[in-house]
Amino acid sequence: MLPSFLPLLASPETGGPLTLTVRRREGEEIIEGSLCDDAGQSYPIEQGIPRLLPREMREAQISEIAARDAQVEDYDRMAFLNWFGKVEIPLTRQALGALPADILLEAGCGTGRMSQILAGSVREMVAVDFSFESLRVAQKKLRAAGITNVHLAQADLCSLPFACGAFDRVVSCQVLEHVPGPEARAAAVASLARVVKPSGTLALSAYKHSLLTKTFGKKEGLHEGGIPFFRFTKTELSETLSIDFKVHSITGALVYLYLARCTREQLPA
Repeated sequence: MLPSFLPLLASPETGGPLTLTVRRREGEEIIEGSLCDDAGQSYPIEQGIPRLLPREMREAQISEIAARDAQVEDYDRMAFLNWFGKVEIPLTRQALGALPADILLEAGCGTGRMSQILAGSVREMVAVDFSFESLRVAQKKLRAAGITNVHLAQADLCSLPFACGAFDRVVSCQVLEHVPGPEARAAAVASLARVVKPSGTLALSAYKHSLLTKTFGKKEGLHEGGIPFFRFTKTELSETLSIDFKVHSITGALVYLYLARCTREQLPA
């Protein structure tokens, strides 16, 4: 973690500022330390990554973290995702419309399959994920590529540990469908809205409930390892997003995903 990351951060519990304690540095990077909020809650920094999960989490979320950590070595071997990314990433970048001066949040980066490409479009980027093991893989990739403008953090999409309006743009790909239950999904969208600036852009993709899945699949269930999923109709995705964002477009061009482009009209009160 670099000290320049601190102004973007806020407590996932209170939304207040965080105080940094450094235990070990390597050059400018803080390798070990902690962040403490105004209620006295402390969050560790381990291997250069701040771990900013809230104290209370749903059982389904805890199970998903364990499953993601366990499957991390298999994730990058998924040939379909690597092939699909050649179509998905350009369309997502187009929807996002990032500018060189932007600060970007990637909400749910996994092992960083999009992070290097997205980082090249902006001044500064923050990439977060539930899975600490996934973040460690993403960290290795970024370091190997010589990319220095990306901050990593372990975080919950429903309680993002960032200051209000911290980001010019937010991207979240294939994440919202794994948030368990309509209330939690609404909380996740509200959390995304809170951290993006007024008129800031959100590009978000999520599982699509199509004729194919209606015939051969389930609308809702569990993937291997207990990872929950929910497939949206276009109306459901629009209604979920439009509580906090203005939805400009939702396309089904990504076959099994919807891709939405939205803007935040004003900060929440």
